[in-house]
Amino acid sequence: MQINVTARHLRLTPAINEYVKKKLEKTKRFLDHLIWAQVVLDVSKERHSAEVIIHAAGHTFTAKEESADLYAAIDLASDNIDEQLRRYKDRHRERRPAFRRRTGREQKWSTDTAVSMAEPVDPRVSSMRVLRLLALSVNEAISAMDHSDSAHWIFLNRDNRRVTVVYRKPDKTFGVVESIS
Repeated sequence: MQINVTARHLRLTPAINEYVKKKLEKTKRFLDHLIWAQVVLDVSKERHSAEVIIHAAGHTFTAKEESADLYAAIDLASDNIDEQLRRYKDRHRERRPAFRRRTGREQKWSTDTAVSMAEPVDPRVSSMRVLRLLALSVNEAISAMDHSDSAHWIFLNRDNRRVTVVYRKPDKTFGVVESIS
């Protein structure tokens, strides 16, 4: 995550800059997909303020705090951002364990499944399916696509035994993608 620190009406010292970066480094423990952060420090007479803006994928978090001390204002804004990120993470985490049925028993996965369920999945993945591939020709797959609303069809090509994808192009023609080993 890139952190930009801006100072208004004060000189930004390396100590202040490092302190801000150290306080914002712990925000990574809440979300993996933080893009960048902007910190604006402002001093006017007896009032010190710190404004923190963090951009994540699809969401922006902001906090602005004032105090008599600049470091205290940074601490308050950082704590406020941490709380916002914690609440966001709690609201968006999956409520049920991923591999449980409604009865509470663990689901048995065969070892010959093409997808490895042990490795962590990127949080941007919204759904995952395991398919049983049918042995079809390309013409049969196109015919099957014509009878469905699907924009693509995944199958095992009967002619060469490769995993193949047929997809609809915007100009109403079809594209074919085949795997190689």
